[in-house]
Amino acid sequence: MIVAVNEIAKHPKIISDADEIIYIQDKRKKELKSIVIPASYEPYLHDALKEIEYQMWLKRNKGLLNSKHPEILEDVIDDLGDKI
Repeated sequence: MIVAVNEIAKHPKIISDADEIIYIQDKRKKELKSIVIPASYEPYLHDALKEIEYQMWLKRNKGLLNSKHPEILEDVIDDLGDKI
């Protein structure tokens, strides 16, 4: 099912009641914004979601990973390790 962004804003329950894959699209730009998959399918997507989360983390931390000060990255990794 393809749903416009503004339809989600008007009727957010569309997402919580989803029993099929929903493609959220900016209809003015003809651009796909998000894909909503019912949570009951999470076990089938587990590995893919982990990879997506990792790729998002890399994108967010690109500057840090390319830093000329690797000790900063080591500190961040140590802090994360303590929290996990």
